Amino acid sequence: MAAIDPNHFFTCDEVNALIPRLEEHFQNFWTLRQNAQVILQKLRKNLKDPQIQNSKDIAGQQIKASQAHFLLERAKKELDFILDMGGSIKDLEIGLVDFPHVLDDAEDEVFLCWKYGEKKVRFWHSLDEGFASRKPLVRKINHH
Repeated sequence: MAAIDPNHFFTCDEVNALIPRLEEHFQNFWTLRQNAQVILQKLRKNLKDPQIQNSKDIAGQQIKASQAHFLLERAKKELDFILDMGGSIKDLEIGLVDFPHVLDDAEDEVFLCWKYGEKKVRFWHSLDEGFASRKPLVRKINHH
């Protein structure tokens, strides 16, 4: 997948169309990272155990370390997919992503701010603000 133009400004509809993929990549990231952390915790515990000294045990530990490294590399790729979509990851724990946007009326550059679990992008904040300063998007209603 080609990376999006870094100067691209997203519409709400464009971000909304990406949400299922964003959710999938965050879910994959969290699962891979968790699996790696479980392996690494066991390795740390085993390092403190004086019983694990023979070469077979050490080789097994090295294999486990390689598995954890592989899982973390795959987890990083999940984040790369989000970056390639044009998002800027702001918080890995809650799944927070900003997308460049231009407010209709003011033509101000801002960020559309999406958080994992939100079914649509509903908030924005200025370039020098963050999650705590999110403001609700006001949809224009066309009167016919």
